[in-house]
Amino acid sequence: MLSPQDIKQHLLTIIFDDDPTVPQLLTVVVAFAFFWFIFFSIVKFTVRPLIHNKKWLLDAISKDYERGAKRQLKDLHIDMTKDEFIAFAVRDWPRMQSIYLQHFVGSFFCIPSILGIGDPSVASSLAVCGVLSEIGWELQDMIEIIWVRLFHKEGKKLFPDALVIIFLVHHSLASILGIPVILFYRHHKTLHWLCFDLQFAAGLALSIQEITKLLDISNPRQLRQFKVLNFIAFITMLWTRGIHWVYLITTLLLAFYRDQAWAFLCLGTVLSLLLSLFNYALCLKPFYKKFVKFLHVSAEYESLPADASADRRRSSVMQLDLARAELLEAELADFQSLFQKREVTRRQSVPVLRGGRRGSLLRLQLQQSKSFGYDITKSKDL
Repeated sequence: MLSPQDIKQHLLTIIFDDDPTVPQLLTVVVAFAFFWFIFFSIVKFTVRPLIHNKKWLLDAISKDYERGAKRQLKDLHIDMTKDEFIAFAVRDWPRMQSIYLQHFVGSFFCIPSILGIGDPSVASSLAVCGVLSEIGWELQDMIEIIWVRLFHKEGKKLFPDALVIIFLVHHSLASILGIPVILFYRHHKTLHWLCFDLQFAAGLALSIQEITKLLDISNPRQLRQFKVLNFIAFITMLWTRGIHWVYLITTLLLAFYRDQAWAFLCLGTVLSLLLSLFNYALCLKPFYKKFVKFLHVSAEYESLPADASADRRRSSVMQLDLARAELLEAELADFQSLFQKREVTRRQSVPVLRGGRRGSLLRLQLQQSKSFGYDITKSKDL
């Protein structure tokens, strides 16, 4: 039986091998899947006792429930009381921190290559770790989704066919193209940049989301922080999922064309078009529209005269809270429109749980781990 040291050495040999086989790379993917599963479990069981009944977190979740989560749960046909929502969100909070840490770690693997630090071969191997780490995380994520769909008594309701397809498409670029591209283009810096951009942007979006949901935007100082952080999130999203994304994916497709790698070119074109549509329709467009609206509403709030009536001030605060809720729900609103005639339960469907992610919508996530619907069914047991 192999010892932990033997396993470690075997994995390192594969990672730094310039000519690995598919089974060897899959071994590393499975190792990362196990690693992230264990990491998430450790964080969950370590952090939960530390945040139990913490006022700052309970207050933030309670406010998010009143701002929009209550209505959103109703729209999604999710039967959950405020107390159940708070209990679920507190239990889920450590997982959300783990998600953005996972994305940051994956992106950091790529830094030596994109900055030209150290031996190019070693830097490329580290960047490959970033790709394999993401594939491993997505593998365990999809296994959990499929497990819930097949074996949970409400699996089909929690994950209808269309929603499963959306998640499959979201995970498709790394999962389908990752290993083949590594085999033939492991030293191509464009691949390393793509891995960095997508994972770093998701990690940043999720971490900013976790910070901004704790801010009291009726406080002028915290309102400014909210706007600055969301501006940073938007600029990062615009660059990584818009401008730089188009440049990088075009460069990679041109490399496939020059090398006459027709299978890569055809599959890469289809997937990149789908993900480009996803980036625009579910990330950039909704976030931009809601962010501009929030800036307008906040400007009206900040311009209130000192002698404004209590009713007017209260109305302005309500409008500000509504604009904040819409901003936090920006990606979800467009995602929900895809399933208007379905009873859809999805992960991170409430503002306090929203990620990228995101990240991504689907946040982060789509990138993210446990099924929102599955955990909801357990919430009454807390």
